[in-house]
Amino acid sequence: MYFVSSLLVAALAGLAQAQSVTPSGFTPSARSKLDVFFNSTMVMTPGQVLSKAETASQPKIAVSSTMANMSATYMFVMLDLDVPPEEGSTKRRVLLHAMNTGFKATQQKISGSATLLASTEKGPAAYISPGPPPTDTIPHRYVQLLFQQPADLSVQASDFKDTSARINFDLNAFMTKNKVSAPIAGNFFMVDGRASATAKGTASASGSGGLAGSTVQPFTGAAEKFGISTGMAGLFSGLALLAI
Repeated sequence: MYFVSSLLVAALAGLAQAQSVTPSGFTPSARSKLDVFFNSTMVMTPGQVLSKAETASQPKIAVSSTMANMSATYMFVMLDLDVPPEEGSTKRRVLLHAMNTGFKATQQKISGSATLLASTEKGPAAYISPGPPPTDTIPHRYVQLLFQQPADLSVQASDFKDTSARINFDLNAFMTKNKVSAPIAGNFFMVDGRASATAKGTASASGSGGLAGSTVQPFTGAAEKFGISTGMAGLFSGLALLAI
């Protein structure tokens, strides 16, 4: 009886993980998939390996049309879970790569039936492209989450004016403080700093390349024709010192 119960628990745990679209052990987890597009590259499968070049421009995001609520406002968050430890530590750190508010469902469809989300706001934490160092020993996991934005959310660009506000970012504490509910959708991809792009959505070991995470880009706002990328918005001083 105990053996059967153990098998059932293991099976249920495996099923829960199979249904998750965020990394194992990560909280807050999400089960509904957020469609994430970098120009013509789509994160087809959670955990897919992409290159620095493919993820250099800010992503477009979309949800299934059945999930899209035309009256709701959404917040997008992207995190790197694998920033190398500080000197003298073995614990990897979290970096906030983007927090963008004010997203609304549009009339534009992507990939057949997905509803494009767009925002006229440019922060409060503009997009930083992935830049894991070529000396790192593991690929970095980049998690994307979509939340329903509280009507009274009060977050300013000044809250993220320096590096310290982004490094070691505690998303769960932020959610509790700002009364943000569990994410309604999520996704994640990986970028290996030791690799260079050879084909869309693939990578090969090369051991070359520098930090790409020193640039910050605001989301452009209104829905634009999919496939047209936006340019860099300038240097984000200090972040080049982080291996992100």
